[in-house]
Amino acid sequence: MSNFDTNSTAESVAKALATEIRSKTVIVTGVTPGGYGAEAARVLALEGAKVVLAGRSLSKIKATDEAIKKETPDAELRELVLDLSSQKSVREAADEVLKYSEAIDVLILNAGIMGTPYEKMVDGLELQFATNHVGNFLFTNLIIPKLFEAPAPRVVTVSSVGHQWGPVRFHDYDFQDGKVYDKWVAYGQSKTASILFTVELADRYKNTKLRAFSIHPGGAATSLHQHMTKEDYERFSDFYNPDGTAKGNWLRTVEQCSATHIVASFDPSIANETGAYLTECKIATDQVAPYAIDKENATKLWTLTEELVGQKFNV
Repeated sequence: MSNFDTNSTAESVAKALATEIRSKTVIVTGVTPGGYGAEAARVLALEGAKVVLAGRSLSKIKATDEAIKKETPDAELRELVLDLSSQKSVREAADEVLKYSEAIDVLILNAGIMGTPYEKMVDGLELQFATNHVGNFLFTNLIIPKLFEAPAPRVVTVSSVGHQWGPVRFHDYDFQDGKVYDKWVAYGQSKTASILFTVELADRYKNTKLRAFSIHPGGAATSLHQHMTKEDYERFSDFYNPDGTAKGNWLRTVEQCSATHIVASFDPSIANETGAYLTECKIATDQVAPYAIDKENATKLWTLTEELVGQKFNV
């Protein structure tokens, strides 16, 4: 495996993998300025990739677009409005992608939310589960034909160490309509689902050219933390002071956290490890909860999610 580690940055990894990145077309979801997706998009554009900037907010997409163009004036960028919490929006975005003339080499499912209050979405699903899993599942499966136009397609799903806060609650994934809702257990469920989705996707396509990886990028100060409250900082007092500042040295930079996005997307040395979970730029089998890589759970989740989107996806 390549010699990337916790000190690597997205830019240093992209520079090392420049020949793999150049001229590839990559969709990056969740490109809010200052976040992991925006940084991944920036360094990919810097190394000559064509980048599709996908997100819920057109104004945030445009802000990232402008920032990248300022640094790399000849960057090839597209904008794609994609609200993962709405299956209608996901289907519309997928239809747009299917009309692209070029193949999609890599799909980086970076967009996500964390620790939100209970909210039921238009499709009847809890917000975190809808956004962090169901939307990703639907979008990926709908654009599979564009991925298979590429010579070595990859799907990278951003999970979290937070998957250890809870398995998928197959018996009650909606927390009794919010009556027994715990936002951190719900977040854990959604991020466990991200890993299980990767496991099943990799298995279903194991005899094809498609490769799939899930990652924990690490923790940095981004807008992902916008729903954290005083009570949350008390709950996670091993990691945070009461004022929300980080304890110890676990907090990393956005540049470092985004490095694993690039490794999972382009490092040729991990191509045979499809389905793996990465953190700090390396495959991390000892840092993933057993329930998150359980094949029976992965298949069960795939079937459940097909029911939730009203569509079956076969290889």
